[in-house]
Amino acid sequence: MVLRSSLKRGWVGSEMPVAVNGKSQDAVYRAVGRPGVALIGEGPKSRTTRMLEDERRKIARVLPNVPVHFVFVGPDADSVELHKLAGRLQRFPRTITKAEVLAVNNRLTSLGQNSMPIPKGVDPFKVRPSRAR
Repeated sequence: MVLRSSLKRGWVGSEMPVAVNGKSQDAVYRAVGRPGVALIGEGPKSRTTRMLEDERRKIARVLPNVPVHFVFVGPDADSVELHKLAGRLQRFPRTITKAEVLAVNNRLTSLGQNSMPIPKGVDPFKVRPSRAR
């Protein structure tokens, strides 16, 4: 609820992070607006930079002409405080139209993420039941 309530009009984002490091609890959130795609890294810059770069590569494959901006929210000196996040997002130059914002967001949400890989081996639902002897 924090991300969605802090975004201003014209920005579309979700409460669920697009990438999470379970060990360190760092997360990457995505917001789409007139300036393009904003990737918001929550945690120290040194730990979230790699996750942000991986996410930028995924977005660049699907949307090569849409700019991607990084914003860091965390304890670092050059990071943005959470209550100043909306103002920082408004400072980026506007490059895409309102109609393109919806198209970009739909494309990114349809991209989805595979949370569980397909297991290898025998399908447990198709195994014949064992007979009693």
